[in-house]
Amino acid sequence: MARASKKPRLPGGKASKSSSADDKRHKRHSGKPAGSRNTEAKEALVTKSRSPKDPRIGSRKPVPLVAPEKTPAEPLRHFSPARELKAIEQDQRLEALMDKVDSGHKLTAEEKSYVDKQLARHLELCQMLGIETETPEAQDDPEEDLYDRFHNIDVDKFK
Repeated sequence: MARASKKPRLPGGKASKSSSADDKRHKRHSGKPAGSRNTEAKEALVTKSRSPKDPRIGSRKPVPLVAPEKTPAEPLRHFSPARELKAIEQDQRLEALMDKVDSGHKLTAEEKSYVDKQLARHLELCQMLGIETETPEAQDDPEEDLYDRFHNIDVDKFK
């Protein structure tokens, strides 16, 4: 009995050419070659310089340690007291706030300070121009004046 050769045969019955490379098993390439960490790190450094920086690192823009001072806006100057008085009387914001007060609503601190400031300036301008600011309702009636005098009499004077 003849020994059968272990060489693979082609479908036609002919023996294939053998070489030492064919005799070895071919390895499947799974994974990366040895030392791949080093090459990836170098590539990452090159690409990272081109890409945007990590947002956790922060900005290089200097941060002011003291808040900048706000320059207050200079109030509007009127040429004459009469013009300023007219401007105050035609102020829509003041008018809306006064309507709010008349209807019984409460004003915020900012609104109240604005109303007080404008009314004080209005009174000052009226005094400068010689305009009487009292309304006819505020004037005392002679009958009410007598009634007040009667109730305010000091009785101890007459004893």
